[in-house]
Amino acid sequence: MKSLFVALFLTVLTAFSARADGLKAKTDIALTDGVSFNYSFVEKPKVGDVIMKIKLSKPSDSIQAFAEYDMPSMRGHHASGKVAFKRNRAGDFVLPIHFAMPGDWEIKLTFEQDGKELFAGAVELNI
Repeated sequence: MKSLFVALFLTVLTAFSARADGLKAKTDIALTDGVSFNYSFVEKPKVGDVIMKIKLSKPSDSIQAFAEYDMPSMRGHHASGKVAFKRNRAGDFVLPIHFAMPGDWEIKLTFEQDGKELFAGAVELNI
């Protein structure tokens, strides 16, 4: 019985391993075999609009990036909904994020390829 519980626990743990909450800026995070990403902000996040930038380790036209951002303490009041990143001339993903007020913010990032989710994780910050 104990080994069955351990096996079930490991299966559940593996199923959720693609999620990575509390992502760190400028840290490479694996998306697929051979492709990783890192994110940064063009300037220090502050109240107002700030550009978030995501760089892939290798160019890939088939990967799409999306964000949803909100304040966890006021869930729904400043929610962006799912927004697609645009590509700049260098091929990086860019998106203006609007921080409406000071406080804790969460940016949920998702990456998709051919309509399938590759990765989901969250960036947590205090403005």
